[in-house]
Amino acid sequence: MIDVRLEPMTADEYQPWRAEAEAHYARSVAASGRSAQAAARAAADTYAQLLPDEFATPDHRFWYAYDGHRRVGFLWVKVNDDTAFVYNVAVEPDLRRQGYGRAIMLAAERWCRDNALTRIGLHVFTHNTGALALYEQLGFTETGRNMAKDL
Repeated sequence: MIDVRLEPMTADEYQPWRAEAEAHYARSVAASGRSAQAAARAAADTYAQLLPDEFATPDHRFWYAYDGHRRVGFLWVKVNDDTAFVYNVAVEPDLRRQGYGRAIMLAAERWCRDNALTRIGLHVFTHNTGALALYEQLGFTETGRNMAKDL
């Protein structure tokens, strides 16, 4: 089984990460049926709302995940009371489907337990069937459902 370590992201690492993370989120929104332009606007608005103070936004944690010396992905969570919410987790494109997503999520669970958190939540786009399967295998259960209809 792969084990990764989470290293806190630095302020200098944040801006390049943010640009790519926001672009990735826009692509996910577009894959859910919105135009590329509307998806980019939605992503910019979402990130601005969630991170008004950027890297210094209270209660948000950003990590890169490493396997040895190799960076394999990243994790962004917000802590609220006894709960962590995963806003973004990703594996480097050339390392996907090799167990790193599972390892990052298990590292997130360890961090939560080490910090006396009792619940972890996340949102996943339904078109991301690989992530859905992984989260179900890890014991996540559906707690709500967003729906949309194109007009």
